[in-house]
Amino acid sequence: MRGKVALVTGASSGIGEAAAKTLAAQGASVVLAARRQKELDRVAGEISDAGGTATVVRTDVSVDEEVAAAVRAAEDHYGGLDIAFNNAGAMGTMGRVAEQRPEVWAADVGTVLTSVFLCMRHEIRAMERRGGGTIVNNASLLGMVGFGLGISSYVAGKHGVVGLTKAAALEYAAQNIRVNALALATVDTPMYREGVGGNAEMEQMFVGLHPLGRIASPQEAASAVAYLAGDEAGFFTGSVLVMDGGWTAQ
Repeated sequence: MRGKVALVTGASSGIGEAAAKTLAAQGASVVLAARRQKELDRVAGEISDAGGTATVVRTDVSVDEEVAAAVRAAEDHYGGLDIAFNNAGAMGTMGRVAEQRPEVWAADVGTVLTSVFLCMRHEIRAMERRGGGTIVNNASLLGMVGFGLGISSYVAGKHGVVGLTKAAALEYAAQNIRVNALALATVDTPMYREGVGGNAEMEQMFVGLHPLGRIASPQEAASAVAYLAGDEAGFFTGSVLVMDGGWTAQ
């Protein structure tokens, strides 16, 4: 990753934080984008203390102008953009399909799917100026399978991320821009902890979905991001790397 410039959204905690630190440890200069300034500053400080290079840009990925500013920061500070990990997102509003209000549905899908489109439209332009690059979209395993626990907007949005990944990969292959998705099952992140809320029964249920008998760590997810973003994965594009502890093998 030495000499490469990476943008990571949702970099203030969880998978995004772990990915940013992993890319920085491998030599990339990293732009950290998320809404929580204090947490971004903490992550940047920890990267710097470990000998890495990072810049913070407070960003709401649902706002086009803020996404554009984050991409500009990569070019202004480091001369271009080589790698993007589009990771920011939220679970959205709970409720079965018939219970969802149209305006809430639209907002949830905007957070999960439209935000990735906004990121990619600016990232791709920067990568074209750079002569190529690689994008990794966090599609979640729920971009591959259904889940009947009242999060239909999230599932639909993540399926959309998979489709957007494939379409963009085909559109920009000739420009030397690779676009792939990472389909992760349950990962031990703050969002997971907040959702489970220390409920032992729920934790047991989620663990039981994975034949390996555990959930993934953020570092395991980060290692997969670094692989897809690196030169060793140079023949991957339009692909979805499934990392699910055996969930879909059942």
